[in-house]
Amino acid sequence: MRRKLTMISIGVAVLMTVLYACKKDKKSSVPKFVTEKCLNEGSGESTIPYNIYLYKITDNGDGTYTWEWRIKNLNPGNGSGGTAPNLNGWDISLGTCVQATDIVSGATSTDGTTWNSFAPTIAVDKGQSCFTDKVIKFDLGTTGSNISYYRLTVNKNVSHNTVTGVYKTSAICGSLETCGFGCE
Repeated sequence: MRRKLTMISIGVAVLMTVLYACKKDKKSSVPKFVTEKCLNEGSGESTIPYNIYLYKITDNGDGTYTWEWRIKNLNPGNGSGGTAPNLNGWDISLGTCVQATDIVSGATSTDGTTWNSFAPTIAVDKGQSCFTDKVIKFDLGTTGSNISYYRLTVNKNVSHNTVTGVYKTSAICGSLETCGFGCE
């Protein structure tokens, strides 16, 4: 009888150790979606008519991470009377911790469901004169107040940080601070 109780006690101890270890591992695991709202909402005095923000960072589980930005024209129109024309596209600088070799893929979408892939390149965007450093150029613009979607997948887990973004229309361009790649 004493031997049975010892075996049961050992079994319970092993089971509790396993359950505790699993619970501990589950607590310390990185969530699948790390949502960060790095909004460039500005203030009432802001002259930036576009809301360009990092929407989420997804851990793909294979050593890659997909970053998704969204852009919305806050006051669509023809550019007069306080309205803003549709964007032709936008650019983002990479900061200091992500290099061209860290970028796996890029994609854009007009609905957040159907994605159009492109091969991201890092170069000076000669289609605008607001920012003359190297950037990744997104050729998708905006339509009215609809949200446009942009993705970059990188093979490196980095934090987010403030980087320069550039918005472009057929008539104007401007730079702004937005959320992008930081250092680990």
